[in-house]
Amino acid sequence: MSVCVRQTPKRDFTKGRVLKNLILFSIPMAIATLLQVLFNAADVAIVGRFAGHTYQAAVGGTSSTVHLIVNLFIGVSIGVNVAMANAFGAKDEARQYRIVHSAMALALVSGIVVLIIGVAFSRYILQAIDVPPDVIRLSTLYLRIYFLGAPAIMIYNFGASLLRAVGETKKPLYYLLVAGVLNVVINVVTVVFLDMHVVGVGLGTVISQYVSAVWVVVDLIRAKGTVKYTVKKTRFYKAEVKNMLFIGIPSGISSCLFSLSNVLLQAQVNQFGSVALAGRSVGASIDTFCDAVASSVEKGVVTFVGQNVGANKRDRINRIVGAGLLACACIQLVYGMGMLLFGEYVCGLYNQDPAVIEEAMKWVMYISATQAIMSVMYVFGATLRGMGYSVFPMLINLFFICCVRLGYVWVIYPLFSVQTIEKIYLIYPITWVLSGGVQSIAYYCIRRAEKRRKQEQDKTLKEENVATA
Repeated sequence: MSVCVRQTPKRDFTKGRVLKNLILFSIPMAIATLLQVLFNAADVAIVGRFAGHTYQAAVGGTSSTVHLIVNLFIGVSIGVNVAMANAFGAKDEARQYRIVHSAMALALVSGIVVLIIGVAFSRYILQAIDVPPDVIRLSTLYLRIYFLGAPAIMIYNFGASLLRAVGETKKPLYYLLVAGVLNVVINVVTVVFLDMHVVGVGLGTVISQYVSAVWVVVDLIRAKGTVKYTVKKTRFYKAEVKNMLFIGIPSGISSCLFSLSNVLLQAQVNQFGSVALAGRSVGASIDTFCDAVASSVEKGVVTFVGQNVGANKRDRINRIVGAGLLACACIQLVYGMGMLLFGEYVCGLYNQDPAVIEEAMKWVMYISATQAIMSVMYVFGATLRGMGYSVFPMLINLFFICCVRLGYVWVIYPLFSVQTIEKIYLIYPITWVLSGGVQSIAYYCIRRAEKRRKQEQDKTLKEENVATA
């Protein structure tokens, strides 16, 4: 096997100012993620404005289900990012070659698996979470169309992870910029002029996803150096696949736990009817824009930590954590304040029904306004993954984000004499505080243990040198 000619790193994050580089790295990625979020947000907004709240509930009510299935596999792309960043930081070109071709093989296989699962089980999942009878047929139709784009979703995210790991964030942005505009155009044409409703917005999303995926693949094929991809050499390299899955599967499960808890909590919201569901869909859809920006900082932290671990510069990790916390908290605090001030106007862009806006504002008050709390959970979880400790965030999220939330809605919530949707939403910020706090403790315990091991190794090495002399 021939190894690619060495390419000078476009961005080496093992040196230089952390906060400035993190912000510059995250901006293109945040814009790209926002455009990706626009796919579903455009679907929800356009059907709400031109087709009514029933169609909006049908499309918006599928978001938690989509994230539940897709996030498990997209989480593996975090493993791809960490593995590639480690190899890039260590300047191990042969390993980078193997990671690229293994990652693309994983993307294709996982995309096909998601497609099959999504199409086959969409209706059963929607029935399990008590989607209102007046929208379940439309929700199932939209969900099945959406999952036809699963291979494209995986290929784009895995390819973008490879590019991000070596410091390239602008190209994925350009691809999604065109794809996002295309998605909106198709949505408007099919819903407003062709009266296709959920079918139209579903097809618009799928077509756009394949456009962005094809461009990423073409870019990797044309690349020179560390991220060059040769289609006919696509294969699984055992060591690289094992490493990517070791980091990626816990990350995917962790993301899945968020979606699983949201799906099960949505089952409680569904009992309040389609108007409440539409309001929740509007609030959750708006929040995805803030989450897209904050998660870009989170992904940036993963890449920064991964490169520094690969280069054996662990002394910079605390600086990365501090920069990540500052950037993430500022983003979410500004967003929360903005939604408190202008939330009704923003919700009105999605749906002008006063009842739907009222329900959406309940979400804003309890969840959108408290987004800044999530920064601790985001940054410390990302740092642990970048260091190769993906299991810890997974277990912490399993307990707090899944078990505690479900224990609340199944055991505590039924005890309230008056059951309201606000009391369901209250559990979100509570579990963010608990999960973030425990993850920060886990990080500092691991760092202390690593420093202790290094001191012991240095002491042993010094004693051996003295004995040899």
